Amino acid sequence: MRRVGSDEESNRLLTGAYKVGQSSFDLLMELPTEHIRLDCAALHFARDVYRDFEFDRYLRQLDALAAEVGDRRPGLSATLRYQAMREVLVEEHGFRGDVKNYSDPQNSYLNRVLDRRLGIPVSLSVIWIEVGRRLKWPVHGVALPGHFLVRFDDPEHLVLADPFNGGRSLSVGDCRRLVNNLTNCPVPFSTRMLAPVDTRATLARMLHNLRRIYLALGDWQRLAAVLRRLVALEPTAGQHLQDLASVCARRGDVRGAYGCLHLYLRRVPDARDCDLVQSNLSRLEAAMLARN
Repeated sequence: MRRVGSDEESNRLLTGAYKVGQSSFDLLMELPTEHIRLDCAALHFARDVYRDFEFDRYLRQLDALAAEVGDRRPGLSATLRYQAMREVLVEEHGFRGDVKNYSDPQNSYLNRVLDRRLGIPVSLSVIWIEVGRRLKWPVHGVALPGHFLVRFDDPEHLVLADPFNGGRSLSVGDCRRLVNNLTNCPVPFSTRMLAPVDTRATLARMLHNLRRIYLALGDWQRLAAVLRRLVALEPTAGQHLQDLASVCARRGDVRGAYGCLHLYLRRVPDARDCDLVQSNLSRLEAAMLARN
């Protein structure tokens, strides 16, 4: 099999064409998952669209929300902690689901969710999770198929809350009905679906939502930015590189497409479609030479 380009050439193409690993978000993704702050990571990828916002202002806003919740001194009870957070975030500050414009991209960017107090299930859940983290409470995300919740735990109780729908509490039966109503997934509901998810899984949910939105809109520039973040977040998922190569090619960025496919073969050397990718690389290489 012919090797297309050297590692040095690949690195040059990758960093020059779309700067994989160069953004603040991508650098964060090099850390162990337990050291990645969800709020910071979400704000960093928001800068792909909102470049000039004051980063620390949103961190301070989350700090202030946490202070308000903590002032209620609910103790160690998961139920009382849930009630205190719901009172502050929903009843006093009005954070709610954007039912009218669910697919508005603003609903997936943490800075805009904090500005507008509108969001989708996962972005609203990020606020609940981050308020809980500041208070050192065990508040975690729950990634149901088709919906996203938060859970509060104490040694004796589990409280499930739905930030998109007024922060209402849900029983296990409610979650089963929710999954059955929202998805056509043949996988039956299981209580394993209520397990807490980590920071990477939450970020993946946010970015995959944006991927679907920008693909539907045909916004190739912003879709490319989202795919770059997915490449950093899920480096073993070669499909992101293939998708990014397709978007680069659609935008006329031949060098970017070449770099993506070259990195794909380096990361997945035994890929089933290796011959097809090599063929595409040869075609892209010829196109680059023709432009010189």
